[in-house]
This record gives sequence, C-alpha cells and structure tokens, in this order.
Amino acid sequence: MLGPVQAATLGLAIVALTSCSPSERQQTGDDLRSDMPLRDATYYTQHEQERVEMAGTCEKWKGSQRPPASWPSVVVNNCNNVDTANQLVQSKKDRDEFKKGMGI
Repeated sequence: MLGPVQAATLGLAIVALTSCSPSERQQTGDDLRSDMPLRDATYYTQHEQERVEMAGTCEKWKGSQRPPASWPSVVVNNCNNVDTANQLVQSKKDRDEFKKGMGI
C-alpha cells in the first residue's frame, strides 16, 4: 500500500512521463544539420546566400526544443556568427542611409 507522499510522487512521475506532446515525441533530429565548416562573421557578411542558408539551419535548431548546451559547437558558433553578420550588414545599411541623408 502506498502512503500519501508516495502516491503523490508516483502521480507526479506519471504526469511528467506523459507530458510530452506528440510533436515532441516525433522529433527525431533527423533534419538537424551539423555537418558544416566553421565560418566567421566576416565570411557570412561577404556571402549572403551562405548567411541565409545558415540562418535557416539555426532556426531549425532553435525550433528543435533541444537545450542550446546540447548543440554541436560548430552550430552554436556559426549561429552566433550569422547573428553578428546580420547586425554588421544592418549597421552598414543604416550608416549608408544616414550618410545619404546628410549628403555625404
């Protein structure tokens, strides 16, 4: 016979085990790529197509519900470098627009 504390613990364990949604159970990670070279922000700034492709890969990893600490380091670094490259490109556009507005 289970006591009240043991019954509550067992109940919580059952809820925790069954709380995964069907979509979470279906995630195998088969579509998550990590077979890529490490690129720096300068590379992604100069290669727009590569930056767009890597941004798509990063979105898949972010949507995978896996903790970032479990991601391969090449994915983490490339995603950070894509974010940096996007910021650099946007800063350049903003700076050029400002100069144009100032007549410089």
